[in-house]
Amino acid sequence: MPTVVICSDEFGPLGRAEAEVLGLGGLPLIAIPHPLADNGPDLVAAKAAGIVEEIERALTGDAAAIGDEHRDRFRRLTQRRLEGGMVCTDDVCAIDLAMLPASNAGG
Repeated sequence: MPTVVICSDEFGPLGRAEAEVLGLGGLPLIAIPHPLADNGPDLVAAKAAGIVEEIERALTGDAAAIGDEHRDRFRRLTQRRLEGGMVCTDDVCAIDLAMLPASNAGG
């Protein structure tokens, strides 16, 4: 069954990690610009309009090709955050200065 997940771009790395854990590495994750809270109806409509075509293509396109296209989406961002000293939990990604190389941590 064609499926997509719509998530704010801020939570894309977490969505990718969860999809991979569930064995759905190619699950299409369609990012909507963060934040959504406190957005007025016009801004929400504009953000939604910006992703409609991508959603339609993901739901109606060749499933294998769509999976291949989406498999690496957000993975590089997640890896870059981790390599840069980010620690990701279910709620937040934060910089752990103890994980940074001495030259980046200011010492």
